[in-house]
Amino acid sequence: MDSIDQRTIEKLAEFEKKQDPTLLYEILDSLEAAEAGIAVGDTTARKRAVARRLRLFAALDRQIDPTWNQKTPPPHGVPLPPVHGIVYGSGEVDPASIPDPEDRARYVQALQANKGAQQRYSVQLELRRIDERARLFFDRFVTDRYGTSEPDRKEVDELLAASPVNEARKAYVRALMARRR
Repeated sequence: MDSIDQRTIEKLAEFEKKQDPTLLYEILDSLEAAEAGIAVGDTTARKRAVARRLRLFAALDRQIDPTWNQKTPPPHGVPLPPVHGIVYGSGEVDPASIPDPEDRARYVQALQANKGAQQRYSVQLELRRIDERARLFFDRFVTDRYGTSEPDRKEVDELLAASPVNEARKAYVRALMARRR
């Protein structure tokens, strides 16, 4: 395992904990820089590059929610509980200004839930952007570095078999190789 593999594994683990998409962008930048220097005939380096990409795709596949819908963002703001005699403007209100402790607790909980939904929406949107960028570079790499020969196809099949990517991703890679024929 080289330093790029080690950094990739570390950043993926950190992403799993923090859910910070900038970590995945850092991985992409690192992989793209490493792949740019691979000679066309260097089969060892290309296998390592594909294995790295498949590791990244597996992490994306674990994190991307297939039920997420970009067209249904969470609402901006949380409705206030009814407060007798007090009229609040729109926007977030300091929970301490809500006199009833139960109403205040529900409002704080609703604020936290809304913040979590906003964060989840943002992360899911970024994961799809990262996936798209990763696929574009992967497609280009495969097109540039792999031919239509049986050994090239077999190499990719072996990498897929050893990879933790899901079946949909494996089908995508196989279709990419099939288009090379």
